[in-house]
Amino acid sequence: MNGSWPMVVFDLLVVVGLVSAAKAVSDTMAVGAGWVWFLLLSTSFVFCFVAVPLRVLLMRQRQGILRQASEARRQASTDPLTGLPNRRSTDGFVADLLAEGIPFTVAVCDLDHFKTVNDGFGHDVGDSALVLFARTVRRVVRHTDIVVRHGGEEFLVILPRTFKDQAVLVLDRVRLELAVAVADTGGPAYTFSAGVADTTERSDWAALLQVADQRLLHAKRLGRDRVLASIG
Repeated sequence: MNGSWPMVVFDLLVVVGLVSAAKAVSDTMAVGAGWVWFLLLSTSFVFCFVAVPLRVLLMRQRQGILRQASEARRQASTDPLTGLPNRRSTDGFVADLLAEGIPFTVAVCDLDHFKTVNDGFGHDVGDSALVLFARTVRRVVRHTDIVVRHGGEEFLVILPRTFKDQAVLVLDRVRLELAVAVADTGGPAYTFSAGVADTTERSDWAALLQVADQRLLHAKRLGRDRVLASIG
């Protein structure tokens, strides 16, 4: 309704203008002044009780359409399972950081042996594993950090104003807390691995992501359940 007030005020000003016009006409006309008053006041009445409510109704409908469009955009950029931003949201987040010159670290995280969990215990258990991981990361990191479900069992954690050595400490804490959370569920055990890179190494997003992904693959080769910020 707040967006309707400017137009309602405008409509009321029109009514005031009509009444003022009626008075001006009646003051200058010797004959038919009463008729002029009747005509203009009738017009004002119709304007107030028909046009204004109709305009308010149309504006409310427009606001409803805008809200629906906004919700559709939100759903299109949100992973329905975990509630995290999805892959298509990532470019916008990163573009903002790069445009503002804010240094950041990206961690590419992947659940270890997820296919074994998913196939061996069922998709519901696999989905629960993804949700638990997402919640654990979200609980550990800062509210300014960005956690994205990048696809399947892969997640990105983007940490503004954080260098990779600091990010490793954060991700190691996630590893420890995930182990406790998984044990508490009584379900199958699983871990995750991560590769970490920051903008002091690459300023291009695609190149930075590639470096982090290479470190993730190396972490897998070394036995999984670890976070790497370098190779060698």
